Amino acid sequence: MQKNLEAALAAALGAAQAGQLVVHRPQPLDAPQSRGDGHFHLTPELFVQVEGWTDFRFPHAGCRLAAGEALIVPPQLRHDEHVGAARGAVFRNVVVNTAGSALMCHLAHEHGPGRPGITHLETRHHAQATRVHDWLFHASQSPSDPAQPWAEAQARALVAAALAGVLLALNTADGEARREPALIARLRVLIQNQLGDHTLSVRRLAEQSGCTADYLSHLFREVTGETLIGCLNRLRMERAARLLRETTLAGKEVAWACGFAAPSYFIRTFRTHHGVTPKAWREAGTATATAATSTTAGAVPSAP
Repeated sequence: MQKNLEAALAAALGAAQAGQLVVHRPQPLDAPQSRGDGHFHLTPELFVQVEGWTDFRFPHAGCRLAAGEALIVPPQLRHDEHVGAARGAVFRNVVVNTAGSALMCHLAHEHGPGRPGITHLETRHHAQATRVHDWLFHASQSPSDPAQPWAEAQARALVAAALAGVLLALNTADGEARREPALIARLRVLIQNQLGDHTLSVRRLAEQSGCTADYLSHLFREVTGETLIGCLNRLRMERAARLLRETTLAGKEVAWACGFAAPSYFIRTFRTHHGVTPKAWREAGTATATAATSTTAGAVPSAP
């Protein structure tokens, strides 16, 4: 399966290098939409369509990704996917995203009617991960305008760099593979894609994973040393901290985006985890940023 994944990445890279890869780039929004269908990530996500098609729905637009095309979803842009293929054909695409030093790449198939599922997943901790993130981020932020051909060429070049980075990470010794059971690796993707859903639970994850909640919880703790419910809470609190610092979303919207239906419960949980209320956390971040700006603005250039 890894060979199929690498072949799809290599084909997209070749098309990008030849200037033939169509790269769709939906317009980023000023702030994430906390409510609606689908989900969003805090990092950019790259989709490469291999066969069939994927219909993406965004808060402000839609896009059909055809075979041989790529799409970059900007950070914090909510999106939902509906997949399919012509009669007698199949759906397949490749999805690339990052989380810190981790680079994740998976080959997807149609798991249920119109819904994608993971066929094969590869995870690497590699120096290329931060570079892939930066290349995709910059590509997602540049304007998508047919009247600016150089902007399109630049985005295509950045996507080519990201694809090459993924292939390099998959094929070098220092791209250490995460030694986890496939069930746990897939579970991480399920969590990432549903973290903002307040109905997400260990039982629901177990149903999606085809096992019991007790077995899944036991295996997760045995492999990671962390309880599954503890992991869900930690990831939600990490997302909340970033959204409070990086966006202007109201507190109740941050709560919703992090999977809390009740803002009061979100505030209590945030204070327990971070030691301060969400409001105090945001104010402290604003004060720090203001102080840093003032210091920079008042600095006297050194003599040559």
